[in-house]
Amino acid sequence: MFFCSLFGFGQNTLSFSNDQYSGINSAPLSPTTPYFNPNKWDVSICSADILFQNDYAYISDQSILGLLKGEIKTANPKKGITGETQANVLDFYTRNFVKYNLESDVIGPSFSFRQKIKEQTFRLGFFTRLRTQGSAKDVDNYMRFNNQKLIEPAEYSFQPLKTNFMNWNEFGLNVSTNLYTTNTQELIVGASIKYALALDAAYVHSKNPIKLEADTIGASTMLQPKTNIYASNYDIEASYTTNYDFDREKYVYKNRGNGVGIDLGIALVNRRINDELYDSKIALNILDIGYVNLKGENHLYKNNTRVQIGNNPRFDTIDFKSIQQYARLLSNEVYGDSLASYKGNKFTIGLPTSLNFNLSKKVRPNHYINFNWIQRIPVFENSLKRTNVLQTSYSIQKDGFGIGTSLSLYEYEKIGFGGYIRIGPLILGSENALPFVFKQNKLNSGNFYIGLKLYPFWDNEAKRRSREPCDCE
Repeated sequence: MFFCSLFGFGQNTLSFSNDQYSGINSAPLSPTTPYFNPNKWDVSICSADILFQNDYAYISDQSILGLLKGEIKTANPKKGITGETQANVLDFYTRNFVKYNLESDVIGPSFSFRQKIKEQTFRLGFFTRLRTQGSAKDVDNYMRFNNQKLIEPAEYSFQPLKTNFMNWNEFGLNVSTNLYTTNTQELIVGASIKYALALDAAYVHSKNPIKLEADTIGASTMLQPKTNIYASNYDIEASYTTNYDFDREKYVYKNRGNGVGIDLGIALVNRRINDELYDSKIALNILDIGYVNLKGENHLYKNNTRVQIGNNPRFDTIDFKSIQQYARLLSNEVYGDSLASYKGNKFTIGLPTSLNFNLSKKVRPNHYINFNWIQRIPVFENSLKRTNVLQTSYSIQKDGFGIGTSLSLYEYEKIGFGGYIRIGPLILGSENALPFVFKQNKLNSGNFYIGLKLYPFWDNEAKRRSREPCDCE
């Protein structure tokens, strides 16, 4: 799972979420923001946000757009093919520990509208999402030896790790309202109640340092000696479920688990009299409080039996057709019984709980400077982990047009430059735009966002003011 997910997707539309016309699209990051949309109705047809980041692999001297026409070669140091000396090479970092974070968010048909109930103003909305998220931190980079075509050390201690992944549908009901209002201030509260329907998930927890032993037995035709690799002192819990039908080699949509979640938010805004857009805002949101119960397979491999995991003919001669087949064969190697590792068909994965703190200040009419801080706070069993982000942005927000630039700091170490533009119903943006158009020495991340919205019964400030009652004689 880890090595197949190095170039993944990610949900990260912070700069656009500060736009007061973002409407229902901003509900996943702040359940109070849809309340500030001046338009009574807001409809999102579809939006998709794509990001990838890792520090295990990179492509040398290339941009993301350049990948469409560039032929990528895999590094082979013994043949002189490396990312340090050639362009368009898929090469690998040699650091001892690596990490990745995978997040995607596709918002399907969604809408919100403003409604007065007993003189109280509410914003009500409904959204649909397809989310994918996974992460691993401080993974022992034992693969660095193979990537550099080096002989594995005779003895190696593979450090403990935790990694998880989930792909799920989400259906949410968003509601926000004002607790009190004066001529210049409002206190807004909001919540999104969500139902999660799981499609695919996996969880791996290696609790002990695994002892690896390598025994070189001779040369191969790949310019690298053949090596028998043995593992012992392992304590690994692994669970998975998937909608991929390995027998028919196709994806079949089924419910693999159910869960619930809730987002909570509160915002204090200052307004100037008769001004629809606020003067300043301070908001705090708690996102993704919840978990999903899944049905799949749970396996435990805990033994001190010496198992051959490298150059094992019982593995190398088999054309694996499914995850289950591999799990059964590994169980037979560990316990001498293909079913001994199986411990049940249920496991739980927590949603990626996080805090989102937001500040926004008008510096001139329609011009705003914004600040966002997202900090993950995993609280449930096997919780998914959102990326930590610090971001500041500057935006211009008008009825049919919006534009902004942003500076982001991911995991408090990686900088991204980006922005967005909103023209009528179309939104385009990126929080890490430079890798798209400019060649990077080591291309290992990027981000792109696209959305299409409608504003039924299109309204604007002039129309709204014309409908206000006139107290005149």
